[in-house]
Amino acid sequence: MKRLSWHWWLLLTLLTTAFLVLRLPATVMGSIIAAQTKDKLQLAGAQGSLWQGSAQPLLQGTALGERLDWVWQPKALLKGRLAYQITLDGGQGLVSIGWGGLAIQEVNLAVAAAPVFQLDKGVKPYGLSGQLRLASPELRYQAGKPTGTLTLDWLGANSSLAPMVSPLGDYRLTLSPAGEGLRIQLATLGGRLQLNGGGHWEASQGLAAEVGLQASPGSEAVLSPFLNQVGQGNPGGERMLRFNYR
Repeated sequence: MKRLSWHWWLLLTLLTTAFLVLRLPATVMGSIIAAQTKDKLQLAGAQGSLWQGSAQPLLQGTALGERLDWVWQPKALLKGRLAYQITLDGGQGLVSIGWGGLAIQEVNLAVAAAPVFQLDKGVKPYGLSGQLRLASPELRYQAGKPTGTLTLDWLGANSSLAPMVSPLGDYRLTLSPAGEGLRIQLATLGGRLQLNGGGHWEASQGLAAEVGLQASPGSEAVLSPFLNQVGQGNPGGERMLRFNYR
């Protein structure tokens, strides 16, 4: 029998490796995400493969949504990028990473707000809940500099410290490039509690922001107990929260 040349052995090895990689289970995706987030974000009940699968996303053990699906986009390799089309409970977006940095495109996703707010020790005592809706035509972070815009709507906002006022309102956080970082603007879309403020984030400097809280006209009395837990002041006056993370 004629022996195979090294060329054939190399081809056979590459094909075998490619076959094994393509069949990597979805649990590998879960392991990668858990490792990168220090087990804060996990994928429960993962099914399928690393390239096409589904799972329930959990943030510190609490569900962000019911079903997350991901599908690998092989054409992105032609541009030197690893890309996935993701779908979460009907919302979708394209996430990619490569030599050009991290990018999200055509994103419209909604997640439960409560587990996200539980991540921050400063706001955790307020027992915040509702829905967070993320939208962006494109946002890139390349060579330490962001480009593009992103909006984050907090809809049906509630607080366990204000059980008699539900919902408190709807709010919008807008992120836009500013130098080497992102400018942050917070505005009220509507509701009995007015939230307004802003700040700046930069990789080397961290986050610095402040938020003003004030009752809408006619809601001073019902919101006074809640606002007094934020800070003392006049019933119709503004209370301030400041955040500094480095």
